[in-house]
Amino acid sequence: MIKRSAGTVVTVGSIPYIVGGGYEGSTKELDDTVKLEAELLAKTFRKKIEIRFNSDRESGGAWLVNSLEGFNGNCQVGFCAGLKAIRPQVMNDDEYYKSWRTLPKEIYVATNVKPSALKNSELANSGNPDHRYCWLTHKSVEDALDWLIANVDKKKILK
Repeated sequence: MIKRSAGTVVTVGSIPYIVGGGYEGSTKELDDTVKLEAELLAKTFRKKIEIRFNSDRESGGAWLVNSLEGFNGNCQVGFCAGLKAIRPQVMNDDEYYKSWRTLPKEIYVATNVKPSALKNSELANSGNPDHRYCWLTHKSVEDALDWLIANVDKKKILK
């Protein structure tokens, strides 16, 4: 079963925030890519899937549903996609950072996996020491799926 999330309420101090409140991608192509990722995850891992996008709707992903609540819920294994600005070769860093929002965009595909779901937890080399994860971009949806199949330990995935 695949469902879309309207976001998760997370309280920081006494202030509630909605994480992942984008519901759908900002473009049809991005939304279709994440839907395909969700279908492939469901078929491969035979688990419930949650689709969620960041509030700007320019990135999101399909996530295996686990038993944890709140901020740590449904974030062990993610099959992600997003829009990135296409940088002209002649553009220097300053020009790029000033204009990246208005540049044409292309879709990237990535995986985001917590150490608790990896066969080799040392692959989790992103984030800070208290919040490690393995974030990798891939050439295609198929390459990303192959990577997930090879590196996610099905026995470690929470029920």
